[in-house]
Amino acid sequence: MPTLVEALGYPFMQRALFAGVLVGLVASLLGVFVILRRSAFFGDAIAHASLAGIAVGVVAGLPPLVVAAAVAVGIGLSLHRLERIGQLSLDTILGFILPFFMAVGVLVLSLSPGFQPELLSYLFGSILTVSWEGLAAIVAVGSLVALVLARHGRALVFSAFDADGAHAAGLPVGRLLTIHHVLLALVVVTSISVVGIVLVNALLVIPAATAKLLARSLGETFALAALLGIASVLAGLLGSHWLDAPSGPAIVVTAGMLFLAAWGYQAWQARRHRRRLRP
Repeated sequence: MPTLVEALGYPFMQRALFAGVLVGLVASLLGVFVILRRSAFFGDAIAHASLAGIAVGVVAGLPPLVVAAAVAVGIGLSLHRLERIGQLSLDTILGFILPFFMAVGVLVLSLSPGFQPELLSYLFGSILTVSWEGLAAIVAVGSLVALVLARHGRALVFSAFDADGAHAAGLPVGRLLTIHHVLLALVVVTSISVVGIVLVNALLVIPAATAKLLARSLGETFALAALLGIASVLAGLLGSHWLDAPSGPAIVVTAGMLFLAAWGYQAWQARRHRRRLRP
């Protein structure tokens, strides 16, 4: 096995590193909004629903991730309206979306005879096979997220944290939440190439949750989430190279270990504080 420095000389490793860092950064930043809105189930539902799009793409001979993006964006565009029209909670709607679209994907795939080996990469990620086109899509989505956050970041935070208060302040809450859902859908689909459908929600939620444990302000939460997301990707890629293990699970395990360390540190600090308060 080549050393890591030697491996980074290969174009596929360079693409993997760039794609992983960018996905880790963008997913972690949007993950803070997910934590604020208490909708951690969203990424999981969209990722599993995208299986229907991937299945249609595989059977029809179309680019699977393009079809999956269309399905995910369609859900993102309609989600807030479904909340209002159906008078159902977000979790209830997502609880319908996940099993229904995943079942549709399985049924569609059953129409395609034989084993589809590329499906494993969609389920568990295959960052080392990211193409130039895939990298360009990740860069495009990352740039879009950066532009939207630069222009509407404060309003998105307000709407995600307190939709009623934002509405009372005159903000277009419905449009802002729809933008939030669409961005999340795009990030989830582009993250599939890095960690796969099964693990994508972990990359969206775990770094943001870890940052929330450690940060003392919202600004610190965003900054720490970004750093933790990038660190998880870099350490996961390094560990998968040394252990000759799958990179997607290695990235998620790394993020999980950072979360457990932060959780343990917070519990230790709380215990010390209680001891100091005892007479």
